[in-house]
Amino acid sequence: MKLDYFESSCPSLIEEFYRLSLSSEDLTFKSTLMPQGVLHLTYNFGKRQKAVINDREFQLKGLMLTGQFMHSYQFIADCTGTSLGLSLHPTALHKMTNMDISQLENGHHRLKDINKELYERLNPLFEQYGLDGDMEWLIKKIDSLLKSHGLTVNKQTKYIDKAIDMIREKEGMLNIEDLLQITNVSQKTLETQFKKIVGLTPGKYIRLIRFLHLMKKYESDEISIKDLIYMYDYYDHSHFTKDFKMYMHETPRSYFKKDYPLVREILMKT
Repeated sequence: MKLDYFESSCPSLIEEFYRLSLSSEDLTFKSTLMPQGVLHLTYNFGKRQKAVINDREFQLKGLMLTGQFMHSYQFIADCTGTSLGLSLHPTALHKMTNMDISQLENGHHRLKDINKELYERLNPLFEQYGLDGDMEWLIKKIDSLLKSHGLTVNKQTKYIDKAIDMIREKEGMLNIEDLLQITNVSQKTLETQFKKIVGLTPGKYIRLIRFLHLMKKYESDEISIKDLIYMYDYYDHSHFTKDFKMYMHETPRSYFKKDYPLVREILMKT
């Protein structure tokens, strides 16, 4: 298993490009994938890949859109191949499509079923990559395409962007009241617009970002879990375990006995 990341020239829309390659030695490949607080567009070149969410199977073929998640899911591949995609900034898809992003929560969707125009512009680029494998060309083409794509930018997207910047800067160590001070809107308006534009409520997003930063620090061996629980303001170990089970579908004791190289690679990216 090899996971590579590539920079985008428009990080306000695309946070990164990624490429996951599986060889015959990796099969059958199975891994937990945890929620990351962003949406993904992924072109799956492999023929037998699927995601399993609460016993529901999603066949991953062609250009797929992954919505926001609050729980982990299983990624399973029975064939060699490459998955190539991009992590979208939390507000990017709404700006590009003006759709209610909360409708995509906890699911993998064929992009052509969600937004045919965007699919028809992106799909040929991924198919061309499948022929020549020129990653630099693909990144330039997609960056250029999305920069020129008509975007919905208004006062709502601007204050949601401001809220996201603050949540990330504080590593989830804040509350709704802190966001209300910088957005100057009512709590009901903030929650409604945040969920529509990002796909999660601000409370859920804050909670997820806090957990992700804790896990990143643990994987980088910076500090022990016990100290991290205190650092990230969990009331006690039982409250941390509750969050852990919600996001990872298993207890910390069970998880840390196993090896999840794909999760580790995702958490260790710079």
